[in-house]
Amino acid sequence: MNIKKILIGLTAALLLIGCGVEEVKVDGPKRKLEGHVITEEPKAFTIFGIFLGKAFDGELPVYQKAFEMTNVKLVGTASKNQSEEVQAFNLMISSGLIPDIIAYELTDELEKLGIDGGLIPLENLIDEYAPNIKKFWEENPRYKKDAIAADGHIYMIPNYNDYFNLSCSQGYYIRKDWLKKLGLEEPKTVDELYTVLKAFKEQDPNGNGKKDEVPLFLRANINRKVMMALTDIFKAQFVWYEKDGKPVFGPAEPEYKNAMINLAKWYKEGLIDQEVFTRGLSSRDYMLSNNLGGFTNDWFASTGSYNEKLKDVIPGFDFSVLLPPEYNGNKKTATARPTYMGGWGISYKAKDPVTIIKYFDFWYSEEGRRLWNFGIEGDTYTLVDGKPQFTDKVLKNPEGKNALAVIRETGAQYRLGMFQDAENEKQWASDVTVRDMDEYMKNDAIQEPMPVLKYTKAEIRELLKIESQLRNVTEEMAQIWLLGVSDVEKDWDGYIERLNDIGLQRSKEIQQTAYDRFMKED
Repeated sequence: MNIKKILIGLTAALLLIGCGVEEVKVDGPKRKLEGHVITEEPKAFTIFGIFLGKAFDGELPVYQKAFEMTNVKLVGTASKNQSEEVQAFNLMISSGLIPDIIAYELTDELEKLGIDGGLIPLENLIDEYAPNIKKFWEENPRYKKDAIAADGHIYMIPNYNDYFNLSCSQGYYIRKDWLKKLGLEEPKTVDELYTVLKAFKEQDPNGNGKKDEVPLFLRANINRKVMMALTDIFKAQFVWYEKDGKPVFGPAEPEYKNAMINLAKWYKEGLIDQEVFTRGLSSRDYMLSNNLGGFTNDWFASTGSYNEKLKDVIPGFDFSVLLPPEYNGNKKTATARPTYMGGWGISYKAKDPVTIIKYFDFWYSEEGRRLWNFGIEGDTYTLVDGKPQFTDKVLKNPEGKNALAVIRETGAQYRLGMFQDAENEKQWASDVTVRDMDEYMKNDAIQEPMPVLKYTKAEIRELLKIESQLRNVTEEMAQIWLLGVSDVEKDWDGYIERLNDIGLQRSKEIQQTAYDRFMKED
């Protein structure tokens, strides 16, 4: 078995060394090097990218406009039939068909690829040819730290969130019309929330004469996301997080055990959707449109739109934000957005990295940032007093599409390696949603997340092996405990022993080393 694995690894390595995607050509006139034009002769570069199940399409308006402005075109290599990003990435690497540019959500693996030689270091290219990126990092040193790998090189430009202007991503929502109907106050503690959810279950707030209400529902497509939202109620976490200056593994902490005991009780009493692991991404729309769901944790901008959508369907419908209920003195939620998600880099197969880095830099110019954030001028936005404002095509779409869907149809906000401007989200979100997000930030209701840590080549290889097993066990046991198949108190000691056998303590050592390295002063 070990010999077989070695042979497979060697084969993949040979493919990586020897192969590349065939160079593509693009027709077009010779251009003067003025404005944002990067190259006199038009050039095309291949790129791997999949975002939200969609392969990168260089024919979308935003990238056609970028070609018009820079004379550089991108050609996607992922098949339109490929929707699973991780699977497609692994297939690309093992096949050796490496494009010029690689964009990927899992940046630890992207940086590992760089450390292995699959991506080239970018820091010298940026110093010489990318003044916009260089200026952005000088003005935002934390963002630059996010781009530096454990070996000191920069292999990828992150796709940044505008974290310091909009740190919140998700919030708690509750049917306030149901509270009013049942004569209940907004719950300010988890104990009060429990009382409210019990009333939702037993007192027929939707008034149809049936006990069909689902007090707590969630919209999630994987077990991990279900558990992240549920454990947050009891101030526990399902991921690694910082505690007293140390990274800790959430599912092995006492707070998590306590959370699972309480959540299993809530599930048994019917307070949590009995199909919470299988309902999927359609859960929110189903629960709200059918007047069934009472409480959830979900994205502000999209969840806040339901009052407008359902005001004429369900009389008095009021699904509004609620500050995180207090538990043991803690009033915060851990559902914050990270400083970045995903990124892109230049592969060792690229024959013209200078032009590519100049193209990356274009997206950090004022015009490039606006193009990626807001789409096409005159179509999805117009300039008002020099500032982009979304058009009615986005905000009041005649076909009833939500604003973000309309924006993304242009190719804007496709996760590559750009900077997400908080202003675009605040514009397409409703005034109420913007107020709600501001309310969370004003009340200091968001727990700052642990930085996305960086690992050496040896660390990431060891960590990935341990982490995959830890995830399998924790997700398996969380589901068993929540559904009442087994008992967390009875299982806990054996569960912790199982995690330690997998390598939890070694994983903690690696995480602490990476954490200390990241937090060290420059």
